[in-house]
Amino acid sequence: MKYLFIPLLTLFISIFSTGCSSKVVNQYHVHIDTITYTGGSIAPSSYTIKPLKEESSPNDLYFQRQSHYLSEILNELGYQPASHENLAEEIIYFDYGIEKIKDETITYQEPTFSIGMGWGYHHRPYYSPFWNDLHYTSYQTYQKQYPLFNRYITLLSKDQRGKELWRVDASSVGKSNNLRKIVPLLIKASKPYIGTNHEEEIKLTIAEDLKKKE
Repeated sequence: MKYLFIPLLTLFISIFSTGCSSKVVNQYHVHIDTITYTGGSIAPSSYTIKPLKEESSPNDLYFQRQSHYLSEILNELGYQPASHENLAEEIIYFDYGIEKIKDETITYQEPTFSIGMGWGYHHRPYYSPFWNDLHYTSYQTYQKQYPLFNRYITLLSKDQRGKELWRVDASSVGKSNNLRKIVPLLIKASKPYIGTNHEEEIKLTIAEDLKKKE
């Protein structure tokens, strides 16, 4: 029996320390500002996508990838990609990026515990070939520091004459700096507000799509 006790005790400690495994769905708090030149909604039309920053290249592979996600959202809203940029009714200038805000420190406590083992009786009304006690003895304080980033996208629509039609700015503050994953989430969060006007900043929480998790 004593040879069975040690593996069982090891299994118990492992379960006690780690708990049951489950999928953790990341959530992102997003802030959105949107405005149009009419003060109302603007109907979808034909479009082409260009970088907002002059120093950015439309041939950049990362820009092409993020522009693809944006095109999918625009098409779902009824926008149509123009066959040539000179024929587009709207030129949608697209920018995305990340900036470190600060380092944040969190303080937390974790319990420490001790295990007692013996053989024979141990305060039991029946015979047991072994006994063990598992109890907390104290709490240990820890500190952890991690950076906070502001992740953002900007969408600015203009006509062929350079007149601004609508603009959407979306941002989210968090620990992750993985723009390949976060930019599509910001684009998705912006979808209902593209080409619309809101006087107040929009605040919402979105969950990560586990099917597209990288």
